[in-house]
Amino acid sequence: MKAFALYGKEDMRLEEMELPALERGALLLRVLACAVCGSDARMFFNGPTARYTLPIVLGHEFVAQVEAVGEGVDGYSVGDLVGANSVIPCMRCPACTSGKNNICYNQKLFGVHIPGGFAEYVYVPPQMVAVGGIVRLPAGVDLRAAALTEVLACCVHGLRQVGGVDPNDEVLIVGDGAVGLTFLQLALLAGARRVVTSGRRPRRRELATALGAHETIDAKQWSLADYARAHGLQPSLAIVAASSPEATAEALAVVRPGGRVLLFSGYLPGTSVPLDVNAVHYRETLIVGSIDSTLGDFHDAAALLPRLRMGELVTHAYPFAQTVSAFYSTREQDAVRVLVTMDQD
Repeated sequence: MKAFALYGKEDMRLEEMELPALERGALLLRVLACAVCGSDARMFFNGPTARYTLPIVLGHEFVAQVEAVGEGVDGYSVGDLVGANSVIPCMRCPACTSGKNNICYNQKLFGVHIPGGFAEYVYVPPQMVAVGGIVRLPAGVDLRAAALTEVLACCVHGLRQVGGVDPNDEVLIVGDGAVGLTFLQLALLAGARRVVTSGRRPRRRELATALGAHETIDAKQWSLADYARAHGLQPSLAIVAASSPEATAEALAVVRPGGRVLLFSGYLPGTSVPLDVNAVHYRETLIVGSIDSTLGDFHDAAALLPRLRMGELVTHAYPFAQTVSAFYSTREQDAVRVLVTMDQD
């Protein structure tokens, strides 16, 4: 099989790789499309971290068809359209047994510990099949949307971390990339009375408006504090979907007393933000982190796909042979989510 393997900073090469023999209980998937996640791009441009073993085939936001079914596997057939949760949990550690399999102590991840989706095929080990991490997707779902099921699942998990969204909520979303625009759709679907996004790129603000945002903030012109004062914004939930310490500090400052702040975006190691712990205490601010998604989150996200407009978040698509170019295009101003597809010349 052909796969793009990352060897180091901006060193990604097309390789011929052998697929392992199909074990009992395993699946072989034929990749149809794989999106470039922000974590993939950070790995590509900034170089490896302790989390990754090089060389590695990146890619955990993929949609595929079942190519081969191992002996003893029930519930899957050749040709099924499927998505994959990024985390392969052990289901035995304290995190897993308490329902937090997204932070499994012994986790393995596609595109981190085992080869991911920037390849012609993905081999799914028996453990992942056994726990239900490979999910059949709704019939007729658009492939661009299907490739972003993992993004959606992570956002579903994030909202569960803060107790969800209800019709009384004012939601501020800091960052209007694919994650922020997914949170926007989920907040609107839940009936939030006011949903405001903040970002620096005009194309993304236009897309946020098209997706139904009540207001969009040009972060180049407005600080969150100034906008909140001028427009009467008192968010009960602030979602930080941008890896900016400054924006994080601003979100913490503008959330109303009793409000919630979701720290969703990944930060560079060692990043810190000044925190007025006295204000957190007296204002009863709830600050919550979120990473990846549970198996249940992924199943729920797959079911939500027909109700959302996830495919519209894909602004650039490249054929498999141009995977490296796809990574560089994530830096373009108009880019939201970049997709690598297997069906283009």
